[in-house]
Amino acid sequence: MHRWPLANWALILFTCLVSVSLFPSLRRWEHRATFGITISHGEFVATYGGDKPGHIIDDLILEPGYFRPSQLVGAMFVHAGWMHLLGNMFFLWLFGNAVNARLGHLGFLGIYFGTGIFANIVSLLLGPPIASLGASGAIMGIMGAFLILYPLNEARCVYVFIIKVGEKYLACYWVVLFFLIIDLLGLLNGGGSIDHLAHISGLFAGAAVVAALIYYGYISGHYNEQNLLQVLNIKPRDICPQPDPESEP
Repeated sequence: MHRWPLANWALILFTCLVSVSLFPSLRRWEHRATFGITISHGEFVATYGGDKPGHIIDDLILEPGYFRPSQLVGAMFVHAGWMHLLGNMFFLWLFGNAVNARLGHLGFLGIYFGTGIFANIVSLLLGPPIASLGASGAIMGIMGAFLILYPLNEARCVYVFIIKVGEKYLACYWVVLFFLIIDLLGLLNGGGSIDHLAHISGLFAGAAVVAALIYYGYISGHYNEQNLLQVLNIKPRDICPQPDPESEP
């Protein structure tokens, strides 16, 4: 990697600390909401009804019926439980380290929060009128950025088939495509308790921003990298030469 991904590590740590500290408040908020509460696959959603909002959680999670600008960022730091939190942080670790190392700390945080806010706005305007929380939209934005930067990098995937457990290396574009298909099917099926629209919009936003930065020359490649624009012959192989081993000490 080009640098230590300190921004990603700090983001994961901060998100874990905030989310865990808000677990008790989220549970109390759960009991106050009057209907529509579901917990499925580690995702928590609730339609709001009853008492006037005023809880700290109301200023953080995305509530269409009680919108506050703070919710656009605050929702990224609230998770429904341990499974939701650890699952999200695993994928942020898996994809975020390389993106942070490639784009730098400010660039990485800009992509993360920019795509997360964009995904929350899309969910607020076009999604169902239910509460939404979690960093999934922002993390999908990082996955979209990774797809553009490192489409051919391989990920080791573990699979279970009946009683057989094995592993297989897959190019990362297959991994990202798998989650995109899951979200598209979930969206066509009504969404359920998962904000598939935020996932999809975050993924495409992250991919579009990084693709544009590469196309217009704001991100240059490296001699041992091949981004998606180069794979598709949209952008020629980059100009950074391979270092001469004989010139190195």
